Amino acid sequence: MIKVVFITVLVLTTETPSQRWLQWSEHYKDVAVCKIKVDEDFDKVSAAVKGYLGKKFVSVLKTGCLTHEEAADLNTKLGH
Repeated sequence: MIKVVFITVLVLTTETPSQRWLQWSEHYKDVAVCKIKVDEDFDKVSAAVKGYLGKKFVSVLKTGCLTHEEAADLNTKLGH
């Protein structure tokens, strides 16, 4: 079974709950490749998240590579 991961960003917003995990649309079959892309594209991803959230955006707290299910579970724990 192939494990597909996405660049995933924990953001702080002005909404309640204030933290949420967002995922970049491009997927990767290799976590190591995903992590390289996180490092290479951090500024691009951060700018895209800021543009998406607009005035609700406060900051990027953490980045990583997670499956859709992992991000959904983490968001559930945050109250989403």
